[in-house]
Order: sequence, then structure tokens, then C-alpha cells
Amino acid sequence: MDRARGIDVSHYQTVTSWSDIYDSGVSYVGVKATQGNTFVDPKLSEHRSGARSLPFVMAFYYHFASAGDPVTQANRFMDTVGELLPNERLCLDLEDDKTGKPTVDLVWAAAFFATLTPGRRTLLYTSQRIWSQLGNPSTWGPAPGIDLIVPRYGPDEPRVPSAWQTWSFWQNSEEGIVPGISGPCDTSVFNGDLDALKTYAALSPTPAP
Repeated sequence: MDRARGIDVSHYQTVTSWSDIYDSGVSYVGVKATQGNTFVDPKLSEHRSGARSLPFVMAFYYHFASAGDPVTQANRFMDTVGELLPNERLCLDLEDDKTGKPTVDLVWAAAFFATLTPGRRTLLYTSQRIWSQLGNPSTWGPAPGIDLIVPRYGPDEPRVPSAWQTWSFWQNSEEGIVPGISGPCDTSVFNGDLDALKTYAALSPTPAP
């Protein structure tokens, strides 16, 4: 299967041509928006406009979780991103801190997701390692309404946190070279081909009861 390909961009990347990115076969784009209580990615507006300037199948915006009130961070994230287009989603980036511990716990994450605008399926970026540090629960209340972006660099598919059956997006490199971007960027693949991604981007976001 020829999986649909995507990229993530933040202020660390310099985009020289969105047309070159699109023409290279990239089908979806992840854009960093906010982090913690105060940080707004200085290239958010530029990257959002670029991603919307071409017919990418899908885009998502992500917030890097940090200590602080999850409701406040979620509301600030949504306010900063603004009104979403039909093919756009919101994502929580749940990683570890400089000590190797998760930046927030699952109670925090649940409150964050509960605050996001209802009626639109959301994404969680995290790894099996982080999930294990969070207690490795095999069930988690918000999980049925959330799809996974899982990192693993190399040829082998990522291990999936135990509350999910599979990944939706696999971040397979942090050193990808893509036409239209000066220097390396994160690259990923969707768990399906281009037609499957088109279907996914148009799905009703509300999970079945």
C-alpha cells in the first residue's frame, strides 16, 4: 500500500515554497500553534496560510502540553488557531520534559480534550513509552473519540499505546528532506492510501456510542 504522506512544521522550519511541498506528494500538514500557558508559535499565521493556499487533503494544528490549567490552555489554543476549515483538526502533543517524565497526566489530558469544540474528531501525539509512564491503562474514557499520531523513527511501525488498537498517523522521521522546506522536518505517513485519507478527512468526528 502506498501510504499518504505528510509533514509537521513549526518555527524551526523555513518554508520556501508551499507549491513545491504540495507538488512533492505531501497530502497533509501538521502545524504547531501553541505551547503551555503563553507560547504562540511565531510562524503559525504564515504556516496556516500556506497550508490553506493549496488543496492539501487535511491539516491539523497542535498544542504542546505543559503544566498549567488544561481548560485555560485548551481555550487559548482554540482561540489562537481560530475557526477551523472542514478538513482541519486539533491535536494535543503529549511528550516528556527535560527529566524524561510526561509533562502532564491523563486527568489533565482528559480535561483538555473535553474542552475542545465538540463535534470534531481530535488527535493525540504520544508514544507507547509515554503511555506506559502514565500508567499504561488499556482503557481511557476519551480514547474512542481520539486518533493517534505515534512517533517511531526507522522502518518498523510504532508500538501503539494500549488504549488503542492501531495508529492513524506514524511520524517516521524527524530529519525528513522535503522540497520547499529549507533543512529537515518531521515527516509522517497515514495508515492508508490517499483515497483513505480523503475519506478520513471527511468523516463525521463523533464516535459511535
